[in-house]
Amino acid sequence: LDQTGYPKPIRRRKLSMFSKIIAVAAAFDAATNTRVYDRGRPADEVLGELWESPELGYDPVIVKALINLLGIYPIGTVVILDSYELALVHAANSDTTQIHRPVVRVLCGEDGTWLNPAPLADLTDRGDDGEFARSIIKVTKAEKYGIKVSDYLG
Repeated sequence: LDQTGYPKPIRRRKLSMFSKIIAVAAAFDAATNTRVYDRGRPADEVLGELWESPELGYDPVIVKALINLLGIYPIGTVVILDSYELALVHAANSDTTQIHRPVVRVLCGEDGTWLNPAPLADLTDRGDDGEFARSIIKVTKAEKYGIKVSDYLG
């Protein structure tokens, strides 16, 4: 927003909505994808940084719109649940107050067995005690578990 990014402008200009959108999208893309000079970081970490660091200079309204669009855990993110299950984010929660509780596909049970077919689980579901049945405790890399994300997204 302060026009200190690349390329350096010759004179100050009023930024269009499109340029603000492209700036946020480019920052997200650059931070989440591996480059020759940098390893990609998890999407949830990058989204958190964009949201919690206004000093980075991105329009907070555009950042919030990106988070609402992708969810905190974008589709295809591999997560570990507090139930010790391994899951893949299948869909963002349509209720923005529950955006941190997506619908996941449970790939591996708590006992370590791979589930086929992998059932869907809504992380907003509650148990008999009123507590959430499952919660995300950690994001992990698909490669660590030999998961090919494209096999589960169709």
